Amino acid sequence: MSIERREQERFFLNLQARISAEQKDSPSPLVETVAANISAGGAFLETNYQFSIASKVHIEFLVTYEDLKKLRFILSYESLKKLADNKVWIDATGIVIRQEAHGVAVIFESNYQLTPLKTPA
Repeated sequence: MSIERREQERFFLNLQARISAEQKDSPSPLVETVAANISAGGAFLETNYQFSIASKVHIEFLVTYEDLKKLRFILSYESLKKLADNKVWIDATGIVIRQEAHGVAVIFESNYQLTPLKTPA
């Protein structure tokens, strides 16, 4: 039996997501994926793309207001009003902390900011 060491509760929401790595020479592709599990501190994203350990990544999640309440993400009042009855893309940044055959674990930066981008097309 393993001991849970996470500080934040983990949710298995299977959120639609997109991830790309910051690179100096050339941008990495924007990889369409699913966030298999997520917490306020990080996420595990299913992907076959190999992101380097310790690389900085940009992630977009398609979320509902109910998802945000579960995750305890903090958004401004104006941002929350935009979410009323819609799904929106939320932008976050993080660092890759683990690479597995079927995905990548990312910890959100301590000063991460979540910003509603737009409603889905």
